Amino acid sequence: MEQKIKPCECGCIEFITQPNQYDIYQINNGKLELIETLNTEDEEKLFCRECSKELQY
Repeated sequence: MEQKIKPCECGCIEFITQPNQYDIYQINNGKLELIETLNTEDEEKLFCRECSKELQY
């Protein structure tokens, strides 16, 4: 059975993820260049965009 996710207690229906990736930049000939984007092994978490409460589902 599919679980229905409800809006946050504050009424917001938008959620954001915890940052789980980071970019590595390098200076090359005086310019900043993106070298690589890495993901962490952390579990992805969702937070209410309005009040920042973690979504429990």
